[in-house]
Amino acid sequence: MKVEIGKLFGRELLNFPPSDQLKIKNFIKHVQAHGLNNLEGRNKNSDNVPTDDKDFVKKVKLAQAHRLWHYHIGIVDYDMTKSFGDRTSEYVLHYKNELSPGELRIIDFSTHPPFRPPTPPYLEE
Repeated sequence: MKVEIGKLFGRELLNFPPSDQLKIKNFIKHVQAHGLNNLEGRNKNSDNVPTDDKDFVKKVKLAQAHRLWHYHIGIVDYDMTKSFGDRTSEYVLHYKNELSPGELRIIDFSTHPPFRPPTPPYLEE
């Protein structure tokens, strides 16, 4: 699978701690080699928003319009009480999935919960 990095996120990534950069680099290598199969962390379509979220409709529409997904990257660490493939972490990578067949673009990084979708500057590149 082809993996791209959004321009704004790419600039910010240069300032991340080396250990975080390595986890993101390992995610990219895994996806390039195996696609989105057999990932350690939870990988979710970002339109799967709790119905009691006050911004439910707005978040769902945004996620669907931009084909947003998010992946629990293991930063700071994974919750090892959960099974492989469903492990959560404090931080997630946001990405646009299948912009073209077999392609994704990583566009943002944020804490979760609460779930916050990427803001317009990250979405518009």
